Parts: sequence; structure tokens; C-alpha cells
Amino acid sequence: MKALALPLLAMLPLAACVAPPPALPPVAPVAAPARFDAPQANGEGNADARTDDVRRWWTAWGDPALDRLVERALTANHDIRIARANVAAARAMVAVAESALYPTVAAHGAAFGTVSDGGLDGALGTLVSSLPGAGNGVTGGGYAVGLGASWEPDVFGGRHADVAAARALALGTAETEAGARLLVVGDVVENYQQLQGLRRRLALLDASVATAGRLVAYAGARMRSGSATAADVSKARAALETLRAGRAPIEALIDVRRRRLAVLAGGTPQQAVEAGPADGLTVPPPPGGQLPSTVLDRRPDVRAAAFAVTARAARLRSAKADLLPRFGIQFLGQNGRIDLGGLPGFGGTGGLAGISAWVPVFNAGRLRARVATGDAELAAAMASHDKAVVTALEEVEGAYGLRAGFDGRLAGLQQALATSTQRADQADALYRAGRMTLGDVLQARLSALSDQDAVEQARMAQATATVQLFRALGGGWQE
Repeated sequence: MKALALPLLAMLPLAACVAPPPALPPVAPVAAPARFDAPQANGEGNADARTDDVRRWWTAWGDPALDRLVERALTANHDIRIARANVAAARAMVAVAESALYPTVAAHGAAFGTVSDGGLDGALGTLVSSLPGAGNGVTGGGYAVGLGASWEPDVFGGRHADVAAARALALGTAETEAGARLLVVGDVVENYQQLQGLRRRLALLDASVATAGRLVAYAGARMRSGSATAADVSKARAALETLRAGRAPIEALIDVRRRRLAVLAGGTPQQAVEAGPADGLTVPPPPGGQLPSTVLDRRPDVRAAAFAVTARAARLRSAKADLLPRFGIQFLGQNGRIDLGGLPGFGGTGGLAGISAWVPVFNAGRLRARVATGDAELAAAMASHDKAVVTALEEVEGAYGLRAGFDGRLAGLQQALATSTQRADQADALYRAGRMTLGDVLQARLSALSDQDAVEQARMAQATATVQLFRALGGGWQE
């Protein structure tokens, strides 16, 4: 024993010489501003058209088909199903952690019988073989039943800290599920409004092709009458073919959006997606009345990061509790009986109770290293939470700015469309009065259709920016 103790004692100074990791400098948490810089976020602008409530924000698009598609996705989307299963697993782990707070009780039992053709050895064999009816073999049987229990009282709160960590992780996983729902709903709305916008653009393209076809026919008639050249006809025909060439890419994009929506709704890419009328989709106004504090309380990623901090703090408390003594209470009770042929049976009941203590004496710094690890992990979790806060604030400001930029672009293009439409109407009136040619009218109509397509593209970009804004605001619901 002395030979074993001497090397251990010699190692203690070496363990004491191991330098602990440097302490991390304290950093103040990020403080949320009182309000956003974006005027729209603070409710400025058209108050009558404002959408302050961001719960079930997708209904602001006013399309029942979109609402049904979102509900399907919330039920059957694969990412949401995975997140929901992860939540169930995390909640089950809470029960596992809570079980450590209670005693563990186990029962056992056994029954047995013996037959010995060769008899029993020793004095017991001699005694049994001399009994009447013992014959050449000995029969016997018996049973044993017992009940054991053990319990480790949580004197210093280590197991309660484990429970707190498991609960915080479960709540954080639930926030991850909420974030998955938000992302899926955003993808559904974005792809749906892109699908509808592409359908409207395709209708505009078909109208432009029809108008360009009339222009080709008109140029051909003028060439036959000697008022135009073959070059004029070739130019008109080239413009027509250019317009026709734009149809295939739009149709391909429509097909991509349909397949994506089918997958988001939990189906296969080949399943058709129901869509409402292409002209029935309106982009809602930006939500106002938004404060940084309420946005941060609503954002799933920020909330999940906060629960991660709570979990890391609880794990650190658990690691510190491992440095302190631990106690245990054990109990074992048992009852049994044995019978041998020709002998009276014998048995009895017994029990054993005890108290144990466990004190860490030497572990080569492992427990303190775990504490240092917990300190570092808590600092990392706090930094991640601060990053989530800053990222959320940045995304909101950027999304409001992007929406405002597309609003301005759309307003300018709509003004240009109004001008080109008025010019086309004036050209048509002058043509009927004999003061302009049909070619001038058709060219003016093509120009107006081109401006209308530009407006449609700007509206699609505005809708995408609006989806991004609702995502940044953490739009959705809390269960």
C-alpha cells in the first residue's frame, strides 16, 4: 500500500503546477435600441393600410389558395416534421434528467429446482442418502425474491441543475421548430407570389407576341404596297421571334415554382399545386408599430439563443457541484427458501441498509477542467446570443430599407407605365383620325406592354422583400 501511495503523492505537485486557462474578460450584453431607424417600422406612413399584427401574416396577401397551401405545409412539410420530432426527443430527455432526482427501485426473483442422480457429496449427501425414500437421486427446489433501492440526495443542486439544463434545451428546440415553421411559411409565400407574378408576365408576353404579330403583318402589307422595304419586315419579324423566345424560360420558371411548392407542402414534385387567379394577388403594406424589444422577444433564433445561455449556465452549476461531496442511501431486502428431498425446508428474510459518501480527492484536474470548459461554453453561448440580437436588428433594418427601395422603384415604373399607356391611347386616337399609322399604334402598345412587364417584375421583387421583412420580424405565432 505504501508503494502505491508514494507515486500518487509524488504526482500531486505536478498536477498543482498545471496552469489554469486564462479567465475570459467580461463583456456587456448587447442593449436593444428604443426604436428602429426605418420610418415604416415606427408606424409612419399610411396608417389605414398598415399591418401592425404579424401573426398569420401570410393571410395579408388575400389569397385563399395561398392560405390553404400554407396550412398544408405546416402540417406535412418534412423540415417541420423533423423539427417536431426533435422537440419530442428533447422533452423526453427532460424526463430522463428528472428521474435522477428520485430513488431507483428494482425487484428481482428466482425459482429453481434440482435433481441429482449421483447423490450429494459430503456430510449432507451422507445424511440425505440415509433417509427413507431417498433412493439414488435427490430432488430439491427453492426461490429467492428481493427488493433493492438506492437514492442520491441532491444536496448541492447538481442534479437539479441538470434538469434545468434539459428543460432549457427542450425550450430552445421548440424555438428551433418555430423557426422552421417561419422559414417554411416564408418559402411558400415567396414561391407562390413568384408563381403568380410569372403567370402574369406570361400573359403580358402573349399579348406582346400577338401585338408584334400584327406589326409583322402590317409591315408585310406595306411592303407589298411599296411603302416599306424587306428590311422593315425582317426587323418586325426579328422583334416577334425575340418575344416568342422569352416564353420558354418563363414557362420553365413556372414549372420550377410549382414543383417547389409541391415539395414544401409535403408532396412530391409531380403533384399539382392549386393556385388562385393570377391577378388576385396583392402585396400587403409593410407592418408598422414594431419595436426592437418586441421583435427580439418574438424572433425564434434569438429566443433559442437565450435558452442556450440558460442551459449552459445550468450545466456550469452541475459541473461545479461535482467538486463537492456526494451522498447515497442504499437498501436491500431479500426473502428465500430452499427445500431438499427428505429434509425439512429452510429459509428466511434479511435486509441491508447503508449510507455512502463520495468525495473527490484526486482526479488529475478533470473536474476543474470541466468547470473551465463550462465557463468557456457559457461565454460562447452569451456571445452567440449577442450575435443573434445584432443580426436580428440588422435584418429588420435592412428588410425595411429594401422594401422602401422597391416601393420607390415600383412607384416610378408605375408612373412610366401610366405615361406609356396614355401615349398608346393617344396614338390609337390619332390613327382613327387618320393622323398616325397603324404601325405607330402597335409600337406604342408594345412599349406600354414592356413597361407593364417591368412593373410586374418590380412588384414581384417588392413581394419578395415583404416576405423577407416578415421573416426578419419573426412573424408567426407562439403556442
